[in-house]
Amino acid sequence: SFTEHTHLNTRGAVLTTLPVSHRLDLLPFYSRLVATLHPCMSDVAEDLCSMLKGDFRFHIRKKDQINIETKNKTVRFIGELAKFKMFCKTDTLHCLKMACTLLETCGRFLFRSPDSHLRTSVLLEQMMRKKQAQHLDARYVTMVENAYYYCNPPPIEKTVKKKRPPLQEYVRKLLYKDLSKVTTEKVLRQMRKLPWQEPEAKAYLICCMVNIWNVKYNSIHCVANLLAGLVAYQEDVGIHVVDGVLEDIRLGMEVNQPKFNQRRISSAKFLGELYNYRMVESAVIFRMLFSFISFGVNQDGSPSPLDPPDHLFRIRLVCTLLDTCGQYFDRGSSKRKLDCFLIYFQRYIWWKKSLDLWTKDHPFPIDIDYMISDTLELLRPKMRLSCSLDEATKHVVDLEREVLVKLGLAMEKDGRSSAMSEGDALDEEDDDDEEEGGAETEEQSGNESEMNEQEEDVRAELQMSYDVCVVALDVTRRFSSGGF
Repeated sequence: SFTEHTHLNTRGAVLTTLPVSHRLDLLPFYSRLVATLHPCMSDVAEDLCSMLKGDFRFHIRKKDQINIETKNKTVRFIGELAKFKMFCKTDTLHCLKMACTLLETCGRFLFRSPDSHLRTSVLLEQMMRKKQAQHLDARYVTMVENAYYYCNPPPIEKTVKKKRPPLQEYVRKLLYKDLSKVTTEKVLRQMRKLPWQEPEAKAYLICCMVNIWNVKYNSIHCVANLLAGLVAYQEDVGIHVVDGVLEDIRLGMEVNQPKFNQRRISSAKFLGELYNYRMVESAVIFRMLFSFISFGVNQDGSPSPLDPPDHLFRIRLVCTLLDTCGQYFDRGSSKRKLDCFLIYFQRYIWWKKSLDLWTKDHPFPIDIDYMISDTLELLRPKMRLSCSLDEATKHVVDLEREVLVKLGLAMEKDGRSSAMSEGDALDEEDDDDEEEGGAETEEQSGNESEMNEQEEDVRAELQMSYDVCVVALDVTRRFSSGGF
């Protein structure tokens, strides 16, 4: 019969199982199989355990490091069988003295079992005393400590969850869990139902939106979209959120601690998304970009606690902000402002690269180079990049010279136009005094209207040039003065 045939081939089945069990990932499954077959085929577990004990004693007597992998596999198999109570716990504890691998496999099970806890804890203490008494290699010391703390981990204080009112918990659930691209309208409807007449509820909602780092990074644009829809009903909320984000970014530059880096990245991306949803103007974005490369920067090379020589995080902030909203600066004055900023940005990059800190053994981080290349290729694929600090500085000098020339022309034009306006006023006064006035001729009025249109065009063009370059001159002044 099948049962007789199975009993006759029990030892053959065990012998067949052992060679296959050299794969460590299959040992838990073989142990589970033995435990499953144990009620009807108890000889399999008994013969397998006796063979593993004999194999283990053989390796212990050898006392060499040649077959260390085979020893570890045998010990792991014993540990997996002990978890299913197929291997006697008494025999297992005899093996603990010289098998850290066994501890990592079933030590926690033995330590927390009531019938083996006392003996396991005694043996663990003996193992730690032997480690301190004997001068072991650092590798073995680490192995013993890992096995000990795996079985008996140090006590950890339980984190106490902060208790919040139900309304605050609901707001956090809406913003931090429910908000996504497909649920923005639903969350907006729920937000409108909140008690906005209560100052505490409004202040807490504004605080949750300002703390954008609590939101998933890929869902930051959803918060900006939500805020843009909420401003139509609560106008002051948008103002407070924008002020809070700008203040948080500025505070990050003043404190400059690495533990806040992820927060600063999230805030920079949120600011870019606010521009995408027309919550801030382009002037705010460009002032923030220029502050990233100028605030607390010492051009003379002297170390600054706000921007140390090895501190490259501001470059990452600039790239994050430009990657978020830079593609919209492709026409008009915004395009010229971005071109102006990229010239100064390249000088800042090459100034960082030219420091003595970077050597062949410690080169400039390649991931920063790739990030800069990706950002510039996205915004200005045809832009000619600077190849050295001198070239980048030359481009800045040329830009500033062009700005000064334009500003000089603007002053000259303003002077002429003001003189013309004064002359017209004097003529009008003479006409009033002599009482010879009357209506002007059609030819004179036509010439004057043409001159006014030309003057307005010139003024508009010069005003746009001034807006593009005033921030650049401010940055230059700060660099020349040695920072803030």
